[in-house]
Amino acid sequence: MRVLEYARKPYPFSLNRWVVIVSISLFISFFMVVFQPFGLQNLTPDRKSFLLAGYGLVTFIVLSVNMIILPRVFPRIFIEERWTVLREVFWLLWIVVTISIGNYIYSDVLTIVHWVGIKGLLIFVLFTFAIAIIPITGVTILSYNRLLKKNLKASQELNDSIEGNETSRVQDDNMLIITSENRSQKLETFASNMICIESEGNYVNVWFIEEGKIVSLMIRNTLKNIETQIEKTGILFKCHRAFIINLSYIEKVKGNSQGYRLQLKHIDKEIPVSRNYSKSFRNAFSNKA
Repeated sequence: MRVLEYARKPYPFSLNRWVVIVSISLFISFFMVVFQPFGLQNLTPDRKSFLLAGYGLVTFIVLSVNMIILPRVFPRIFIEERWTVLREVFWLLWIVVTISIGNYIYSDVLTIVHWVGIKGLLIFVLFTFAIAIIPITGVTILSYNRLLKKNLKASQELNDSIEGNETSRVQDDNMLIITSENRSQKLETFASNMICIESEGNYVNVWFIEEGKIVSLMIRNTLKNIETQIEKTGILFKCHRAFIINLSYIEKVKGNSQGYRLQLKHIDKEIPVSRNYSKSFRNAFSNKA
């Protein structure tokens, strides 16, 4: 049961992608040239180091395709909010297999080794896995633990700040006017009454306080357009591609390896803070008073 629970834990997708790609590729080149494993020391001296270093280049190309190109071509598969430890495991297995195939083709074309057919490919999968598992696992674990520790500490500091300023909520008296795309709908309210705005396809769902009650209103518009309508206020902040929140209604901040998740007062919904917005979120939250 604990294994399954751990497998479902959120995991940051492709942290520092270029750092990972370059570091692993350099490690592979260094390892192959220095140690010459799996009988490669028997290669003729002519251009041996150059040929062995080529495995690092193949690794670089395959990693670049997997970690840079594929997420852009298939963005729905790589949504970070859905990324878990289990998905990361399968993703790493896929990367190892594709690196193996790339190295197999490289070796076959340059006749570095003479393993052919399915047997040759399986040998490359096993050999590549044996070499790549150390840097891949090391980079993954270090990145995960570093970010988890960092975000847990930062979330605790933010929670301490919330508790210390509970009685001094900022009131922004700017009147906001939010309209639908065709201007057939219009919402007028004070910024201090706004709680949260969520993007839902071609609509945005707005939570706000009206006459002491929590009201939810669906408006046909994009979050990008809504941003331009509320940019004058200092307490409304876009923390995610799908969310704008009122900083004054943050009740609790949770931290995990992916970043922060926010619990707002009056609505039962955990709201993610994208890694791209983490730094600006902390600054905005600290300066809201």
